[in-house]
Amino acid sequence: MNRYFYLLILLLCSTTAVNAEMYRWMDENGKVHYSDKIPAQHQHRGHAKLSKQGVVIDKVASSLTPAQQQHRMQEEKLRLLQQKFQQQHLNSSQSLLDQYNSADDLIMTRDGKTAKIERSIDIMTKRRGSIRESLARQQKRIDAIQSQGESVSVDMIQKLLRLRHSVKESDTEIAQAEVKMQQLHELYTLELQRYRHLKQPDKYPPPASWMQGSEPIEGVIICSPGNNCKHLWKRAVAYVRKHSDTAVKLQTDEIVITDPAVQDNKISLILSLIKEADGETFLIYLDVQCRASARRAPCDSKQAISVLHGFRPAVLNP
Repeated sequence: MNRYFYLLILLLCSTTAVNAEMYRWMDENGKVHYSDKIPAQHQHRGHAKLSKQGVVIDKVASSLTPAQQQHRMQEEKLRLLQQKFQQQHLNSSQSLLDQYNSADDLIMTRDGKTAKIERSIDIMTKRRGSIRESLARQQKRIDAIQSQGESVSVDMIQKLLRLRHSVKESDTEIAQAEVKMQQLHELYTLELQRYRHLKQPDKYPPPASWMQGSEPIEGVIICSPGNNCKHLWKRAVAYVRKHSDTAVKLQTDEIVITDPAVQDNKISLILSLIKEADGETFLIYLDVQCRASARRAPCDSKQAISVLHGFRPAVLNP
């Protein structure tokens, strides 16, 4: 009796497997999947029901318009981007803790690097002083010759010009070194604040520019409801129209899509207005895309990077 019972169970299981439904559906990245059921988050995209031989026997259209489908895709893409950004944030924190044994170690590193730049500035300053002295002597010689009514040789004039050029070069080098030293000091000051907060969060608050979620993601602008978002969205749309290499093919109140790029050196843009989970905050997200080719993923051409870097300043500070 038991043997027949187990055979019956096996038969039922095999029958269920044979008769299981098969579906073909596409995810937010355009990848086609085959499975016996469709994940709930993808059911709105539409799908095809297949026979055992893989022949389409039924189709279910998407419940969303093309604009809504694209908007859903951009929402998912931004969500993945935020997850990646958050992981990088966590990795950066762990790396900082692993790199230094104490705040004093970090301070010593900062002071050592800034002192090295200071020594370079001192050397460049002395060199510039020497060049200026040579320039003054050369100018004095030329003035003396001219005061006697004699003509100045071409070689003397060329030497004067070379010395003037050297002084300008030295000024530029010193200015660049001073900026580098200031940036280095500011960077380590921020790192010190981060380190102290990570070690003793109850005692040291995080710096405002480093608080979790406060650092802006490239191509993303946070805005509040009302006029602020409306004005920013209007500027963002204007930015897309100005910088995309292709014409706008679809525009609604929450998404702007330009035609796909057909050349490797061209870009297309997708602009989305996405509501955050809190229902109060909105994100304006610019997605820069190159020609649809696996060879060019991700889109990292000079033009694409330039357009992405310029987005926030152009919209927030027109």
